[in-house]
Amino acid sequence: MGKEVVVGLHNGEEYRGVLHAVDSQLNIILINAVTKSGNKYAKSLLMSRYIIYINSIEREIDLRAFAKYAEKFFPGMVKYVEESNIVLISDKVRVSEIGIEGSGPLAERVRQIYEEFVKRQRGE
Repeated sequence: MGKEVVVGLHNGEEYRGVLHAVDSQLNIILINAVTKSGNKYAKSLLMSRYIIYINSIEREIDLRAFAKYAEKFFPGMVKYVEESNIVLISDKVRVSEIGIEGSGPLAERVRQIYEEFVKRQRGE
């Protein structure tokens, strides 16, 4: 949820938007959707029986690269765990594909550094 996707329908139409919800029938709701033909919708319900594919268009964040970047701010406190693809900072803050886990000033600083890193990776 919350990822930008492209959804292809059996009639050839494509919707690009943010995945907001999926129900038990696998119908999906997109927000801020734009069709291939240029129509814009604040919220769109796409029925599963018409969906051919759903592709994520967001690039994944390279957490190994983030660990190297974070090491500049927290020397000797950063550990990348390859088996689970997570970054541990001072064994108190965990950074994974789903976000940042932890609380307090250290977690807030890690969050700021992570957001800065993501912006740089996406060229913003």
